[in-house]
Amino acid sequence: MEVGISIWLDRPLGEAAALAEEAEAAGFAEVWLPDHYFLRDVYAAQALIAQRTTRIRIGTAAVSPMLRHPTLLASSTATINELSGGRAVIGIGPGGFEFAGQLGMAMERPLTIVREAIEIVSNLLRGEAQVTGTIFTAHDVRLKWTSGEIPLYLAARGPRMLELAGELADGVITHGLAPGYIDFVHERILRGAQRGGRPSTACQICVMFDVELDDDSDVAVERLRPRCTVMVGGSYAVEMIPIYGLDPAEVIPVREAVSRGDLAAATALLTPEMVRSFGVAGPDQSLAEALLRLEASGVNRTILNVGGDSIEDAIARVRRAGKVVAETFP
Repeated sequence: MEVGISIWLDRPLGEAAALAEEAEAAGFAEVWLPDHYFLRDVYAAQALIAQRTTRIRIGTAAVSPMLRHPTLLASSTATINELSGGRAVIGIGPGGFEFAGQLGMAMERPLTIVREAIEIVSNLLRGEAQVTGTIFTAHDVRLKWTSGEIPLYLAARGPRMLELAGELADGVITHGLAPGYIDFVHERILRGAQRGGRPSTACQICVMFDVELDDDSDVAVERLRPRCTVMVGGSYAVEMIPIYGLDPAEVIPVREAVSRGDLAAATALLTPEMVRSFGVAGPDQSLAEALLRLEASGVNRTILNVGGDSIEDAIARVRRAGKVVAETFP
C-alpha cells in the first residue's frame, strides 16, 4: 500500500513546504493539498514543494472546476508536473458544501460538472480538447507543451460519483473506514468500470482519513472529534449513514447542526463511533492496524491528515506517523 499525507494550507507556504520535506524524509509516497478560496493557493504551494523535494508525488485533494475552469486545471497541473519532473497527481471534485451559500453558486448536477471537467482535463493532457457540454465547453484548445502522463483521481463518496470514478478516473479519493463502506466502494467502482468497458483495477481506491495518535485512546478521540464534524455531518445521502456503520437517528442531528452553521453543537453530538468511522484515534498500533485492515480489503493507497497546530507540532506528528508507516510496510 502507498501512504501519503495531507497538508492543509491554513499555514504559511514555507511551513507547508517544510512539512512536505519532512513527509518525504519519513518515507511517505505522496503529499496532497486542498484547493479552496479561503486557503493559500494550492499551485503556489505545489510549485514550492516541487522545488524543495525530489521524490514525493504532489497531488491536489481536491480541486473544483467550479473555482477554476478545467482548461486552467489542466494547464496548472501540467506546469507542476513539468516543474517536479513528472510527480504531479490531480484530484478533482465538485467542491465544498460552502460554495452554494458563501459564493452564490448553484451546485446542481455535480455529476455533470465532474464528468465534463474530467473529459476536458484528460483531453488537454493528451494533447487536445473537444468538449461541448452543458456546464463547460472547450473547442480547438490545446496545451503548448506536453508533460507526460498525469494520474487523475476523483473525490467521491456517493454511489453515482463512485461509479463515475470507476468509469473514467485512474483512482478515487474517498472517506470512510467501515468495512461495509469499503465493500460499497468496490461494488460501485465495479459498476462504473463495467459501464466504461474497462477492468475495475483501472480505478485505484484511495481512502483519506484523519489521525490522532496518543497512548490514551479517550484523549485521542476527544482531540480528533472537531476534525471529523463536517465529514460526519456533511451533505451526503441519508442512505449512506448505515453503510458507514452509524445510526441515522444519531447522525441526522449532527447534519442539521452543520447545515445551520453551528459546528460547536455538531461537534458536541459526535460519538466515539462517529469519530472512528472517519478517523483513527489511539496509540500507534491503532494506525498500523487500520492500514493493514484497509490493505487487506483491497484499498490501494491512503492519505493521512495528522493535524498539528504549530509547525513544530505538525512536524512531530508527521515523523510519528511516518515511523508507524515505515514499520508497518518495511
